[in-house]
Amino acid sequence: MRMYLQVLTSEFARLAPEDQFVLFTPRWADPVFDGPPPPNVTYRLLAGVPTNRLLRTCYQQTLLASAVERAGLAAFFATATIAPLLVRIPVVLAVQFLQFYTMPEFYGRLRTAYLRLFLPLSVARARVVITFTETARRDLIRHTRADPAKMVVIPHGLNEEVWAPPQTDGSLGRKLTGGRPFLFYPSATYGYKNHLRLIQAFALLKQQYQLPHVLLLVGGEGGVSHRALREAAAAAGVGAEVIVAGRLERVVPLYHEAAVTVMPSLYETFGYPVLEAMACGCPVVTSNLGSMAELAGDAAVLVDPYDPASIADGLARVLLDPALRAQLVERGRQRAQPFRWSRTAQQTLALLHEAAHS
Repeated sequence: MRMYLQVLTSEFARLAPEDQFVLFTPRWADPVFDGPPPPNVTYRLLAGVPTNRLLRTCYQQTLLASAVERAGLAAFFATATIAPLLVRIPVVLAVQFLQFYTMPEFYGRLRTAYLRLFLPLSVARARVVITFTETARRDLIRHTRADPAKMVVIPHGLNEEVWAPPQTDGSLGRKLTGGRPFLFYPSATYGYKNHLRLIQAFALLKQQYQLPHVLLLVGGEGGVSHRALREAAAAAGVGAEVIVAGRLERVVPLYHEAAVTVMPSLYETFGYPVLEAMACGCPVVTSNLGSMAELAGDAAVLVDPYDPASIADGLARVLLDPALRAQLVERGRQRAQPFRWSRTAQQTLALLHEAAHS
């Protein structure tokens, strides 16, 4: 979310220097920008925003709406899936996630109830609703029964770092893996990210082919602890070959160093690692479901994320077939080319201007 706000706001400021943009943020939150914001961007620091998630939802529907009203804006860009319903100015809504409909066990009973109640209301309130893939658009219409005419697909972009020549000597991968070749999965460990089945698939791969590769898992803790992943790897007989590295500041060098990037997630509304790996020339194995399959097209090996044997087979195909690897690298680079933040910002800003002048 922070990256989405940071990149889009920077682009908005550049594309429309005559416009003024206001960022609403809790006083306790990290600033959106690492340094000073652009000249036509100001922060509106909100006092009294609860740190507790449940209480924060109440704030969102009451005091945040009042703060937005007092700011005298022409339009409000709601970027956090749920909009403050009492705001009377035009609202453009970006829906970041939908997993609470099909996988409520990962969100908790109260949060799931809130999201399922307020998302349809937010969609109905918004002038236009942004999703990031056609798959997410269809799912949102199905879950909320919203008017398809107000739904617009504007994909995310990719950071400029992925388009630059590789700035790596392999040292980061060597440090993490002891110099062994590796399979790479960059993701926080939420249950729907499917780390446990991936570990099972990796164990099958090692048993069948005796490959030298290790599995490198990078990302912060979500619903599944790092300890649980290590225990699962040990139980599968690959404890020494599954490396749980935690969160890293930079992962782009690892795309360049990995033998394959694997993303067996059960559901995504976008799926950055699929496109980031492609842009970096790393072959991809990903789910044959939803947004991941949509983004990958014919530029990745698609597998059944519920079946460890299917995941293992997909990985083996990429690792053992040099011709397929070369084909995936070439197709992947072409597939990733259109996903630029400048295009995302232009399309989004056009919707905000249209809403502001409607």
